[in-house]
Amino acid sequence: MKKQIVVAAVLIGVAGVSYASATSNRVVGVIASVGGTATPDIQVASKGAETRTVQTDAKTAYMKWVTHKPWQQDTGMTTSALVLGRCVEVELQAESSTLAKSVRISDEPAGSIFDPCLRRR
Repeated sequence: MKKQIVVAAVLIGVAGVSYASATSNRVVGVIASVGGTATPDIQVASKGAETRTVQTDAKTAYMKWVTHKPWQQDTGMTTSALVLGRCVEVELQAESSTLAKSVRISDEPAGSIFDPCLRRR
């Protein structure tokens, strides 16, 4: 029985490390600052983690982060939706890059039950 518990703990640990490395090309948090206009640099802050600066370019896709019904709502967004305090999820182009491939922007009020960054604020 003891051996089974140890094996299970090791498997859970390996799965956790695999999940963490698989999601390292993602930055989730609250917009702390936005610099620039056409291709802004975004500083993303999250409680318990360091603030990260993410660069965008002309190829960066912006979309609305839909967290509840109606799922069919329009998901189009532009750089004008990058407002201080909004929750964002940034997918980076490469593992070690700071260049954003896509930016999902939540328009949920801070602290609401649908706020994806509720525990990150």
